Amino acid sequence: MPVFKEYILNTTPYKGGSTRRETIGISAPFLIKMSSNENPLGPSPLAVAAMQRNLNQVGEYQYENDQLFTEKLSRFFRGELLAEQFLPANSGMELLDLICRAFLEPETSCVLSSPTFMAYKNFAEVCGARVIDVPLIKNCFALDVYNLIAAIDETTRLIFISNPNNPTGGFIPRVEMDELIDHLPDHVVLVYDEAYYQYVERPDYPRAKDYIGRGKNVIGLHSFSKAYGLAGLRLGYVFSTPRIMDYLRRLKRPFMVSGLAMEAGMAALDDAEHLSKTLAVNQAEKLWLYEQFDLLKMHYWKTEANFILIRPGMDADLFAAGLLEAGIMVRTAGVMGAPGCIRITIGIRVMNQALIDAIKTLS
Repeated sequence: MPVFKEYILNTTPYKGGSTRRETIGISAPFLIKMSSNENPLGPSPLAVAAMQRNLNQVGEYQYENDQLFTEKLSRFFRGELLAEQFLPANSGMELLDLICRAFLEPETSCVLSSPTFMAYKNFAEVCGARVIDVPLIKNCFALDVYNLIAAIDETTRLIFISNPNNPTGGFIPRVEMDELIDHLPDHVVLVYDEAYYQYVERPDYPRAKDYIGRGKNVIGLHSFSKAYGLAGLRLGYVFSTPRIMDYLRRLKRPFMVSGLAMEAGMAALDDAEHLSKTLAVNQAEKLWLYEQFDLLKMHYWKTEANFILIRPGMDADLFAAGLLEAGIMVRTAGVMGAPGCIRITIGIRVMNQALIDAIKTLS
């Protein structure tokens, strides 16, 4: 009989939100997907064209290494980081898995603050590490910086921070992040997940690249699944100090990113117009949804991302099920540490209007 690791058997695998194709058994003749924080405008036309140009190459291994892509990322960052400071992969999830395997093992620990993206916890537990949860401050969902710092000990290897935070949409200002960074021991690496950074409007938003430029033990994480509308391609990248990136690259496999994903990602970075339109739509529709929730007396938290966390005036599971019957897919947030809450992706007006109309039928 195989010898299984008990700490792996005791973990609960991460389960993402349902896809449109997996959602069956409802009476509605259509589905409006507002559950996975995808871009309602879809991908950049430049990215689509890049994939179409390269379709005849899918029979070959196109890129053994990621040099072309990392050089593109370095230029996109205006030379603030060198090409060798980037590592792209098959989604941010694969990178989180790689980071946990690089730094965590039994007898080590990591720190996170729920509600948050619970893949952090799942990957850490698969490595046998102890997960220390310093919850966000109740009701306002602000980071409890001083208790988080106090939770760090000699076994701590990683701290996970999502900014903006998923699922709350909350924002950690620069003064608080500076405080955390200033108290970060040399043996601890901060994994700074900026998957939604493009949507942030606050001027005091702290960027991972600035801390990395100062030589801090920070790994920034970016995704092409959200603002760039390429969720189905599973493309993301991390960036850090030369020393940390040299270490992580020893764990990477060859052909880590598909040729089509790489071509689409590079083209998406060039399409400033599509990104600008995406952000403008998100901002306008966010404010419109705030107004509608106010009229409905629905409790919600203001967001710096492309989703809004609400607390409906009824059981969250029944609320989500009722919306699904009306053809609206949303995500319950209990599994992310926000029981009784629902996370709703901000859509275009026709999607948002259908959402509000469906909510009214449940009230």
